[in-house]
Amino acid sequence: MPTDPEQAYPRMETARLVLRALRMDDVDFVFREWGDPVVSHFMCDEEPLKTREQAEEMLRPLQTPDEMPGFKWWGIELQAEGCLIGTCGCFRWDKQHHHAEIGYDLWPDYWGQGLMPEALTALLRFGFEEMDLNRVEATTHTQNKRSQRVLTKLGFQREGILRAYYFRDGIYNDQVLFSLLRGEWLQWLRT
Repeated sequence: MPTDPEQAYPRMETARLVLRALRMDDVDFVFREWGDPVVSHFMCDEEPLKTREQAEEMLRPLQTPDEMPGFKWWGIELQAEGCLIGTCGCFRWDKQHHHAEIGYDLWPDYWGQGLMPEALTALLRFGFEEMDLNRVEATTHTQNKRSQRVLTKLGFQREGILRAYYFRDGIYNDQVLFSLLRGEWLQWLRT
């Protein structure tokens, strides 16, 4: 029997946020979020969405999580308002070697409020405790200082530059590679 999205992406709560499974009725938010040039500016995998149908195509596989075993993605909802404000998750999950990469996005009205570190703390806890990860990686554009501050705040270590990592808008872009190990995470939790 196929896994229910609510089981694959269990609900996680923080002081101000709820991380929950993305549903097809979230299509308008996803289209607005991933179609916005400000939000998608530093996303290396995706060009900004141009149609609502593209957002539907992105959400559809999340409704059948068994078809994407190396990918887990949540919506980030503001508890006080009950509305989505971003997304986050893990991809390239390698169960044999116990590592995955994380990604995240947040609507600009909510930048600078400490919400992404709060969401990622819940995501990392899930990754290390439930997914049995030993290493979590994240990459961010060399110019995306906000994202780099988020990762550093969570204890990630900068490993180096991935030169000409992705091609977008006619140019090759560099990425900064960060990582966090389970032992470092446990130490970070104690501080």
